[in-house]
Amino acid sequence: MSVSPVCPRCGEVLQVRPGSTGEGWCHLHAAVTPLHHTAVIAHDEIRAVCADARVPAWVPDPMPGGWAVTGLAWGGEPGARAIVVACAGPAPLGGAAEMVLVAEEPGTGLGCGYAGLPGVDPGDLVSGPSHAEVQAAGQRAPLWMVPTVDDRAAYVGEAQGVWLWLVTWPASAAWLLAEDLDLVDLRDRVYPDLPLGPPTERLLPGR
Repeated sequence: MSVSPVCPRCGEVLQVRPGSTGEGWCHLHAAVTPLHHTAVIAHDEIRAVCADARVPAWVPDPMPGGWAVTGLAWGGEPGARAIVVACAGPAPLGGAAEMVLVAEEPGTGLGCGYAGLPGVDPGDLVSGPSHAEVQAAGQRAPLWMVPTVDDRAAYVGEAQGVWLWLVTWPASAAWLLAEDLDLVDLRDRVYPDLPLGPPTERLLPGR
């Protein structure tokens, strides 16, 4: 079940012109791509969003032990130009952790929203030696750590021609990157045993 679209940069509910799903109006950020999300995560919902998406829907495979998908959001419809997959599970250093994986076309601002950064793209933050990497659909994807607030860690890189963001809560949960994280694109396959968990409260950016 989809709920009211929000701003991809701050998470505020948008004004959307009737009959238009491609653009919304935020009182802080003006014209933006509406971010849609679901109240309850389900395999069928993931398949429907991925069917015509223009960007990947990244998820770890294999999923870290005890982790599950806890949220799904997409920017623009039909043909999502940004997709967020939220996951949660045990933190590598103890306690609970959450993570969002974002794929977005340049100029969307969604990853910056989760990272607490101004603007819509990382710009000069992606330069010099990378700080980590993942395998995305079998291809090496270098990631750069970006400055953010103390309660999270944020990394960004590029995969399949669009931005790839990984944001974790708490910051120490970024130790997941030390486990040679492999990502698969759910547009290729939503496997039936993909673990699903309770809906996350981290799905909206700007929180």
